[in-house]
Amino acid sequence: MKKAAVTLVVLGTVVYLVSIWTNLDYVWGGIRECWLRGWENAQIDDMVYRDHLRELPASTDPQPWPEGPLWGKANLDAEGQAWLENSETASFLVLRNDSLVFERYLMGHDVETRTNSFSVAKSITAMAVGHAVTKGLVAVEDHLGSFLPRFGEGDNADLTVGEVLQMRSNISFGEDYKDPLGFQAKAYYREDNRPLLQPYRVEGKPGAPFEYQGGNTMLLSEMLDAVRPGNLSNDIHQGLWEPMGAEYAAYWGLDGDPKEGAVERSFAQFYATTRDYARFGQLLLDTGSWKGTQLLDKAYVTDMLTPLAETTDAVDTQFYGYQIWLGSTDDGLAFSCMEGLRGQFILSIPALDAVVVRSGYNKRKAKKRDLPVDIYAAIEAARGLF
Repeated sequence: MKKAAVTLVVLGTVVYLVSIWTNLDYVWGGIRECWLRGWENAQIDDMVYRDHLRELPASTDPQPWPEGPLWGKANLDAEGQAWLENSETASFLVLRNDSLVFERYLMGHDVETRTNSFSVAKSITAMAVGHAVTKGLVAVEDHLGSFLPRFGEGDNADLTVGEVLQMRSNISFGEDYKDPLGFQAKAYYREDNRPLLQPYRVEGKPGAPFEYQGGNTMLLSEMLDAVRPGNLSNDIHQGLWEPMGAEYAAYWGLDGDPKEGAVERSFAQFYATTRDYARFGQLLLDTGSWKGTQLLDKAYVTDMLTPLAETTDAVDTQFYGYQIWLGSTDDGLAFSCMEGLRGQFILSIPALDAVVVRSGYNKRKAKKRDLPVDIYAAIEAARGLF
């Protein structure tokens, strides 16, 4: 028995040392955060596991959402209530005409709980690019190689910022959330994301059909670091968080120690409250304007919310814009959706002047018109309140 225990200790030590030598030691963090908690991949409550976060302080002029005429009166119908309770929803908030209509928290969450945005952060990063466009630092027509020299030769030289925004770079990063040795797991858990990006290049010609990959978002944040001082969190804080009157601080997960130049994991790990997430939805609803002040270039936001198929003859994709999902209800109401892995939704519905925010621990795998069916369930639940 004692010999077996010693053997296990020795084997464990060897495996651990090999993981360090091969730069795969990040898997232990993933195992602790996911598998040992019964999840197959990351969850919305994993901020406590982040060793390094960059804070976006609450606004110095906080702007709480006003209570609308339906506040405290509107209730979900039976179908909406059943969906909320059965879908592992953590929070559900509805705004209309810039005012609160409905809000509910479940599974131990409350108004101050910060949750992981997952890929909602991709849309936030696209807004940071929009902020750079507004300041004249970048144009979507620019070639990426103008900012990142390794993309300045051969077919890489034709790759534009707009094509990266549209997930049309034709760079094969990979987007498997269950593969512990894949690109996405490395980007999420290991340190030093920038070296991880270095080997990747355009395969053939850029401007290929849409292929959703977080590596594109990482390239956008690297480009931003090449055109201005500071960091991605600072872009969002100064450009949006502060003027939008965020009530609570947000945090962005970093790929290492900030004292050693760590950067944001721009494709995920943005942590904020549900009420503050709603500000992004309202900003898009108002085409980049906040209470009459244009925070993001209006033309850029319009393009961000335009389906790819309407911008180029090269693709027929109707459900995506600049790092954001697009769709319409059965009766033709257009909407945009900042969407994350576990069913994080920030929905903007112009015809209803409404914003819907949902956070949760899971979403159904079924899709409708290329989007998760729970997006439509969230919209219908909200519409039942009006």
